Amino acid sequence: MKRKNNLVATFLILIGISLFTLQIAYAQTNTESDLISITLDVNDEDGVLYNENTIQVFVEIKNTAEKQIQVYVRWNILTDNHFPLFDVTVPQKVEANATLKSYCPLYQFQGSGFYQIKVEVTTENGKVLRDRKTIGIDPEKITTPLDAEDDFETFWQEALKEQKAVNPEYKISPIERDKSAKTNLFKVEIKSLDGLTVRGWLEVPKKSGKHPALLRVPGYTENLTPVDKYDDLIVFSFNTRDHGESDDTGKRGWDMWVRGLDDKKEFYYKDIILDCIQALDYLCSRDDVDKDRIAVWGGSQGGGLSFTTAALDNRISLCIADIPFLCEYPRYFEISHWDEIDAWFAQHPEQTWTSMFRTLSYFDTKNMAHKITCPVYMGIGLQDDVCPPATSFVTYNYLSCPKEYSIYKYEQHSQPDNHYENRFLKIRKVFKMD
Repeated sequence: MKRKNNLVATFLILIGISLFTLQIAYAQTNTESDLISITLDVNDEDGVLYNENTIQVFVEIKNTAEKQIQVYVRWNILTDNHFPLFDVTVPQKVEANATLKSYCPLYQFQGSGFYQIKVEVTTENGKVLRDRKTIGIDPEKITTPLDAEDDFETFWQEALKEQKAVNPEYKISPIERDKSAKTNLFKVEIKSLDGLTVRGWLEVPKKSGKHPALLRVPGYTENLTPVDKYDDLIVFSFNTRDHGESDDTGKRGWDMWVRGLDDKKEFYYKDIILDCIQALDYLCSRDDVDKDRIAVWGGSQGGGLSFTTAALDNRISLCIADIPFLCEYPRYFEISHWDEIDAWFAQHPEQTWTSMFRTLSYFDTKNMAHKITCPVYMGIGLQDDVCPPATSFVTYNYLSCPKEYSIYKYEQHSQPDNHYENRFLKIRKVFKMD
C-alpha cells in the first residue's frame, strides 16, 4: 500500500513538472508577434467607387497581449498589373488587449480601373503580417482598343461552316432516377469536330409542351452534372471535349489551354467554342424546346464560353457570364501569370508575345461583344486573381445589349451560394416563367 502511494506521488510530481514545462514553452512561443492579428477591409459596401477618387481603407490590428505593442504599418497601393503608386509607413501603438483600427493615409486615384491595396504590419521583433484587397474605381469606364485581325469575321464564318458540316449523330439514353425527381434525365452524346464525341446531361420536365431551356457550359476542367432544379425548365448540363465524360484531345491537365496556340485554326478554344454551338444545335432540334427562350450560363472558362456562344449564335436569348475567362488577353497577362505559358514559349522559341496575342485575338470576347444582342448578366469576384475584374469589364463595356453586373466584395474566383439561386430566379423572370 505504501509503495502504491509513493507511485501516485511520483506520478503527480511528473504531471506538475510537465505542466510547468508546457507553460514555459507556451510563454516562449507566444511572443508579442504571435499575439497580434490583422484584418484589412474597405469602408464601402461593394469595394467599388463611382465618380469618386478616394476610399477609406483600414486595417484592424488586434493585440491579445497583456501589454502595449509597438507596430509599423506599411501601406502600398498598386495598379492591378502591379505598378507601384503609393508607399508609406506609419508607426502605431496597440494597447494591451485592444484592437486598433489604422487607416490608410489619403490617396487620390487618378483614373478608372482596379487597384491593389496592401498592408504590412511589422512588430518590434521583426515579424511581418500581411493582407491585401482589390478595390475598383468606375469599372464601367475601363476600356482598351479592340485588336481583331482583318479576317476575324471570315475566320468565324468558316469555323461555323466547318461545325455545321459535322453529322452530330445524336444518341439519347434515358437514365433512371428517383421518382421524386422533378425531371426526366437523359445522357446525350453528340459527334463534334475531329470525330470526337461530346456528352452532357439533359433534364426534361415530365409535363408535355414546349419549355424554356438552359445550356450550361463548363469551367476549366469542370464536370457539369444534373441539377434537378425546376419542373418547367429544360436544362442541358453540357461538357465540352476534355471535360466530364466527353472525349479527350490528349492528356487532361492545366496545360490544355495552350494546345495549338501557335495556329488560330488549331487552337484549343476554337474547338470547344464550336462544341458549345453543337450543343445549342441539339437543343434547337428538339420539339419540346421553346426556341425563343434559350439561355446560356457558365462560370470562369464557362463565362467566356457563354459570351462566345451568345456572340456567334443569335438563338441565345439570355447570356449569364460569371467570373469570365477569354477576356482582354493583353491585360490578362499583365496581371496574371500561368506557368504553362513559360513551358509553351520554351517549346516554341519562334513565338513572341505579339504572335501569341495575334492568335488569341480571334478568341478574345471583347472582339465579339458587339455581336451579342440578348441581355447579359455578369458576376464578378472583386478579389479574383484568376480572371481579374478589369479584363471582364473590358468585354462588358463593349456590349451594346441590355446588361447588368454584380460585384462581390470578398469573393475571389468564385461566387457566393445565394448568387446561383438569384441567377436561376433571373432566368425565370426574363423568360416570364411565373
